[in-house]
Amino acid sequence: MTRRKMSMDRLKEITARIGLGESDRQIARALQVRRTKVREIRRGEIKTSLEPSRFQVPPWARSIEWDEIKKDLGYKHPLKFIWEERAQAHTTYSNFWKVFYKKYPQLRQAISTPRDFNPGERAEVDWAGGKIEWIDRLGKEVQEAVVFIGTLGYSQLIFAWASDSMKGTQFLEAHRRMYEFFGGVPIVTVPDCTKTAVIKCHLYDPDLNPQYAEMARFYKTGIVPARPYHPKDKALVELAVKLVMRQFRWIYRRYTFTSIAEINHALLLVIKRINEKKHSRFGVSRMERFEHFEKAGLRPLPLMPFESCEWKEAIVHPDCTVWVDCNYYSAPHTLRGKSLHVKISESLIEIFANGERVALHTRYRGHRGKRIIDPLHFPESSKAYYEATPQRLLSQAKFLSLELFELIVELFKKDTLSHIRIAQGFIRVATKHIAECEKTSGTSQLLSPPKPDFIAGAIVTMHSYNRFRVSYFDDLLKQHRLEVLKSENREIIRKPGNPMLRYHQPLLPITEAKNEGVLNGTSSI
Repeated sequence: MTRRKMSMDRLKEITARIGLGESDRQIARALQVRRTKVREIRRGEIKTSLEPSRFQVPPWARSIEWDEIKKDLGYKHPLKFIWEERAQAHTTYSNFWKVFYKKYPQLRQAISTPRDFNPGERAEVDWAGGKIEWIDRLGKEVQEAVVFIGTLGYSQLIFAWASDSMKGTQFLEAHRRMYEFFGGVPIVTVPDCTKTAVIKCHLYDPDLNPQYAEMARFYKTGIVPARPYHPKDKALVELAVKLVMRQFRWIYRRYTFTSIAEINHALLLVIKRINEKKHSRFGVSRMERFEHFEKAGLRPLPLMPFESCEWKEAIVHPDCTVWVDCNYYSAPHTLRGKSLHVKISESLIEIFANGERVALHTRYRGHRGKRIIDPLHFPESSKAYYEATPQRLLSQAKFLSLELFELIVELFKKDTLSHIRIAQGFIRVATKHIAECEKTSGTSQLLSPPKPDFIAGAIVTMHSYNRFRVSYFDDLLKQHRLEVLKSENREIIRKPGNPMLRYHQPLLPITEAKNEGVLNGTSSI
């Protein structure tokens, strides 16, 4: 067998790698040459008698701007997309990339080994690393959207959906949309170790997020998180992220989006183009492989779609309500003061105590501060007025100011339990006001002792404007304190003989002062 002679290009490449500090073994493996030959080149024994390079640029390659292609490749655009736009009319893709990598051998990409799975066995999900910018026409601000990518293991069918954030509700909503897009549920779903999926990572028994685990039980799919810092555990979706985002940015690189719905429509066109394109390894498209083989292997979808939910803890206030989603929802009065679990879904608010549901409300999406109550959760109004909490508030208000007591009685007559919070706020502001007055009355006789007439004046002002708000009551009292401080006489009178003053002279006894001439203003000589 004749020995392959070394060309000038091959020698230059070996010399360049030697200059980069690579070892003989690394160069020999990369370029498929003998280590002895590399060693001879390193020693300088091979310098002349070399054949010229056999590679000659074909005629079609002279009309292509290779520097522009290299520049586009530097923007992370796929080489195949560049060929479709710039060189598809001149030559085939195989000839194109061969010439390109001959000209730029340092840009050659590594070869990966694909994995195979059974139909309906596996789906991998992940958030795309890059974000998509869009301009809000109302606020005229630049917003960012994140992209959720999912792919099946056998057919490698790809799903993509854009959202405004990576929160738990959007994460679960993306899974619901993905399963509906596939028309079924795989046996295993492989997410990343994000907090929305895994609370605590473990090689054998990770702690899943309760909401994510509930979603998995609803769809009857197993959750097998990938190991941290092991992207090869979900290599299919990592490749799908590159395919979708690179093609999306290439197609819409000169387009400006104005809404997330517009981005989702564009993503739908991109994944349709990818799924219907002939796969280089399968010989058919992803969609054809899915329709013929994998669709029948997926588990059926539930009859009702899954509603993403969020869990929170809330303490039942003495007015028999909990603060959830900027509104008040009632709970049984026997649970006041206890911490309960609240399940927030798209349409319902469910309250649980010790694993048992004790209240169910329709989620209110109007203005904030709405009270959604169930009359069965409250005690009888005649008993509620004389319960401990309202009675204690009345006693505190009577001690502070008679006008404040009458105001709270008036509010309690309208609805006792619904005005407990505002009564607590009035008492707290009045107590703070009296404490501030006592603090500033140390050197002033104007505010000592503190008079509750100022509180009465603020209540009269609230009655005149029919505005009974805690913040307004606090502003009125603050305004009064500022007016009192401005009207006070704040002249500083320094006592004689203060040792802390500069140029201080100690006071002398009268006899010594006479001898020194201090009293008559003369000094003895």
